[in-house]
Amino acid sequence: ATDGDASTYWTTSTYESFSDTKDGVGLVVDAGERRELSQLSVTTGTPGFTAEIRAGNSAEGPFDTVVGASKTVGRTAVWDLEGADPRYYTIWITDLDGRARVNEVTAS
Repeated sequence: ATDGDASTYWTTSTYESFSDTKDGVGLVVDAGERRELSQLSVTTGTPGFTAEIRAGNSAEGPFDTVVGASKTVGRTAVWDLEGADPRYYTIWITDLDGRARVNEVTAS
């Protein structure tokens, strides 16, 4: 999802609903070092899922700090990020119907 090739992608497992078993599923993005990003953009092949951006300083989490508000994702989505300078950002999917696919993630 970060290789610059929109034909490749990361995908979730298939879920009818995960609200009874967990509060979401996510893709961790490594910024390479601690840095404050102003925006994170996603291109997807499966519009309609709901996600927020969370932040943390370990690839394993925790990702407790929400830095990009929850929104329903279309073919593309852009989050303005606030309040953190972590190394790791997570696209945290909180609602989906079946499967979510993230084709490309870019940050600035």
